[in-house]
Amino acid sequence: MASNPKNPSDKKHNKKEMPKIKRMINYLTNPIVNLYDVLFKKKLSRNTGSKLLSLTLAVLFWFFVMDQVDPEITRVFDSIPVQLTNTQELDQNNLKIMNQTDFFVSVEVTGRRNNVLSLNSKSIYLWADMRTARSGVNNVFINSTINSDSVSIKEVLPKEIVLTVDRMISLPKPVKIMVTDSFQESFYQETLSVNPLEIKVSGPESLVNSVSYLGGSISVNALTSNHSREVSLVPYSFDGEIVSGVSLDMSYATINLIVGKEKEVPIKALVEGEPMEGYRVVGVNISPSTIVLAGPLSQVDLLSNISVDNIILDGTEDTSLIIERDLILPDQVSTLQANVPIQIEVLIEEILTKEFSFDINEVAIVNLEEGFITDLSEQEQLITIKVTGIESVIAMISKNDIRLDVNFSNVTAPGIYRLKINSLGIEGFDELIIDPLYIEATVSDATETETTPTETP
Repeated sequence: MASNPKNPSDKKHNKKEMPKIKRMINYLTNPIVNLYDVLFKKKLSRNTGSKLLSLTLAVLFWFFVMDQVDPEITRVFDSIPVQLTNTQELDQNNLKIMNQTDFFVSVEVTGRRNNVLSLNSKSIYLWADMRTARSGVNNVFINSTINSDSVSIKEVLPKEIVLTVDRMISLPKPVKIMVTDSFQESFYQETLSVNPLEIKVSGPESLVNSVSYLGGSISVNALTSNHSREVSLVPYSFDGEIVSGVSLDMSYATINLIVGKEKEVPIKALVEGEPMEGYRVVGVNISPSTIVLAGPLSQVDLLSNISVDNIILDGTEDTSLIIERDLILPDQVSTLQANVPIQIEVLIEEILTKEFSFDINEVAIVNLEEGFITDLSEQEQLITIKVTGIESVIAMISKNDIRLDVNFSNVTAPGIYRLKINSLGIEGFDELIIDPLYIEATVSDATETETTPTETP
């Protein structure tokens, strides 16, 4: 078998620098490297036996090298599902799994590198046998198998799954009907009867014991007469939360609602006349502001409010006043509240005017196109603002609340424009006067202004 000659100093250097396994690989693969020279650079007819022997040894060496470079390794597969088997045993023993039924664990496998890297997680099968499960917390061992002859399972992490199992029971629970909204103005609940009063609830013991009542709801907003119907029921806990995972022997109850007729309406007061000149009625406070009426449907349904005797001003009033008045009730209509007098407070305020002065520099320039300039301060003008309104509004207004501006949005070319002064920032007043209301503004082209040379005297 031919071999390549090597320099002794190079060999000594390689022994020092290369790892042991690399030196072995180089030594064993040299015949394969030299195989090309043996078969093609030299005539095949010469030394045929030696060449065939070299080829055979090269193949044997190749398999040996592959065994060395394909070592055993480990690999971890995450999120491998665990199947639950023999779950019918739980049903036969009136047991049920309370926590999740989908379990995933990690599996560590070992084998030759190429085999491990080519392995698919679907080749791993895990299962947990439910035949040993009992009521309470269960640690169930995970069994495993792998669909591979060259790769084996080293470890399953964790080795067990934790299951909470509960016993199935049945208990009677009371029925409770809740009203979700309010009756129309004319109606109220007289009596409400329910049939049946109790219904059996079945399911896991912990869930059944957590059920406080079976609740149903009804809407009464559209009811105008007595009402009977079936109402769907839902199990509720003691905290008012819906309990899932239980079943009811009957999922509905029959209710019979007797409706009464009543109505809560606002109280209105009419003020006639005017207070002293320079004063104004700004509001009316009524205590109580509403009253509950009861009576025949045909009478009460017609009422949107109830009035008191009119209040008449004689023109001398310059301050707020409180007056007692009686309700004006229609025939056959009464109140459900005690017969107390209605107090009417008539709010009267003085009408005031407040004046503010603004310098032209305090007026904001808005919406002036880019490339144009203007200077309002050249006018040296004083602007007066007069605000008129009731005392409570005017007293709260200060100069800082008022903002003035001039809108240049319609200015499209240089020139002299007469523009309106606008006011912002306050509201609730009767009148606001700006003097002067208009100003003249000169708009120039900024570019021309910058490039025009200054004349020397």
